[in-house]
Amino acid sequence: MVRTKTNGSGIDRLSDLPEHLSCRILSHLSTKDSVRTSVLSKHWRNLWLHVPALDLDTIDFPNNLVFKEFIDRFVEFDKELDLKRFELFYDVNHDHSFDEFLWMLDDVVKRRVGRVTVVNNVHVVDETLVTMPLSLFSCATLVNLTLSFVAMNKPQSELVSLPCVKTIYLDAVKFDGDDYILDTLISNCSVLEDLTVIAHPEDYAQVVCVRSRSLKSFTLESQSQYQDPNVEIDCPKLEYMSIRGYQPASIVVHSIGPYAKVNIDVMFEVDYEDPPAITMIRSFLIAISKAREMTISTRTLELIDGYHLMENELPKFSNLSRLNAFLDKSFWERLPGFLGCCINLNSFVLELDGPSEIEEIEVSPLLQDALSARGFVQLKTPVSVTRTSSERKLAAYFVKKSG
Repeated sequence: MVRTKTNGSGIDRLSDLPEHLSCRILSHLSTKDSVRTSVLSKHWRNLWLHVPALDLDTIDFPNNLVFKEFIDRFVEFDKELDLKRFELFYDVNHDHSFDEFLWMLDDVVKRRVGRVTVVNNVHVVDETLVTMPLSLFSCATLVNLTLSFVAMNKPQSELVSLPCVKTIYLDAVKFDGDDYILDTLISNCSVLEDLTVIAHPEDYAQVVCVRSRSLKSFTLESQSQYQDPNVEIDCPKLEYMSIRGYQPASIVVHSIGPYAKVNIDVMFEVDYEDPPAITMIRSFLIAISKAREMTISTRTLELIDGYHLMENELPKFSNLSRLNAFLDKSFWERLPGFLGCCINLNSFVLELDGPSEIEEIEVSPLLQDALSARGFVQLKTPVSVTRTSSERKLAAYFVKKSG
């Protein structure tokens, strides 16, 4: 909260500040606190209406009508003001009107907004999702877009243009099973650099298609307990790719940047004896074999090992210099086959994925030989876990090797 201060002569120095400096101060406050400053003095009475930012939570309003009137007053007060930031935490159960919500956001977009955040506060997954206006797809000034638990309708491709968007974060955004919407959104962001998609658990899209010539970072996560949509990636400048908790039938990687950093936690819902599935897995492994740094999970190692056990030759991970593995203890002995393909690996960190029922694990000579070829090895365990004698033996070996 801003408090005006006076010197010994009673002069209000803060109110003597130029309007643009006062507005800059208020832009660092929530809109709720910014409005409160209107009681300080005549100088501050309507100053909050000149601040190029709105940070709102519908729980601060008694009903939807008051909320709508507040937004209307702001957007109508100074139509020449460019809105740098709009952040809304919305309760769909709080006297919601679909049409008025769309009109409100449409008015905000028309104020040449630079950053939009809309978080729909739902309590259960199947609650009603608010829908984004189609004008959002053609906002020429938008740079950063964050959406959570909302729905997006299908736009006309010729109307989609987001020339300034660099960051998109989509958390449980529902596309109603239409693969075209996300594909169109991404492909029309010509300078997009950072994309995060946390899939809605009840969306029925068939494919998550990410094609971008500018994208540098891509994160894909799942909240579903069932099979996830297939994935198709064509991003030649991608420097970081993270796919976690994902269970699709296929992932096709046409291109990523050379020497990228990848974090892979996937399990394919396929028959490992089916030739097309084997071909898809081989292509996926070849694509990620270009990575410079990699993090894998138990499920990823299980995928690699399952492919290898079917007498399929693993590709060489020639670029890989650093490997981090988060594994269940029962999968330690499956490491040698994969480590043998990492011919230039000079750093390997193995981290236990929680406690195990198994009290003793024999470290085979094959695993020891595989670790001996590495430049640096390290074992990590959760703080709450007491190491067994086998773990202490392996940890001692790691320390000896890394020394």
